[in-house]
This record gives sequence, structure tokens and C-alpha cells, in this order.
Amino acid sequence: MMWWRFGRRSRGAEVFPETQEDGNGFSRDMGLTHADFWRYLPAAVGEHRWKRISDTAVKVYIGEGRLLIDLGPEGERRIANIRLPRTIITFLFHEVSAEEQAEFLTYFDLRFQRGGG
Repeated sequence: MMWWRFGRRSRGAEVFPETQEDGNGFSRDMGLTHADFWRYLPAAVGEHRWKRISDTAVKVYIGEGRLLIDLGPEGERRIANIRLPRTIITFLFHEVSAEEQAEFLTYFDLRFQRGGG
């Protein structure tokens, strides 16, 4: 769980309770639209098989387990006169080891990373 230095919980790091005894999940506040997500997804899952199950959900097969990724509604973040896209994305792992989760998320995050500066 992530906390801001002033003690408030970071909105982008909410942890959801387990939905099954062998599953765990979390959500992220990501700066992208649904179209962005679907465009970056094939590269972000690497060699893992995946299946789009709706306009807002995808199942990724990782080893013997699976990952369900669910896209929340599109929104926007406003900073002064700047408007940035925003989507809460939920990740729910089932029967995927902690090591496999970390490996997958490292690869996934690198593919969704944008340059700046």
C-alpha cells in the first residue's frame, strides 16, 4: 500500500481485498484512455496469450494462472488549464506466483511508460 508523506493514502495505489483465497488484486490510476490501453496492450503482455472479453476487460494467461485487467470509466485529470486522460485500471491475479506477478508487471509497466522531461 502506498502512502503520501503527509499520511493520506495514495489514490493510485488502492488495494482491494482478495476475491478468492488464491487471488489478489490492486488498482492503478493511469494517465491514458481506453484506446491508448488497447493500442499498447499487445506489446505490454509480451509472449503471454491474452483474450479481450469485453470493451473494458482482458484476460491474460500467465503460466498456469491468469490475470484479469478491468478498465474503469474514462475521466480526466485537470491541472490548471491542462486536461490529461485518466482511467482506473484494476488487476486481479489468480494462481499466479508473486515472482511471476512481479516479472509480468515490470515488463507491463515498461511498455506503458511514457517519456517526459
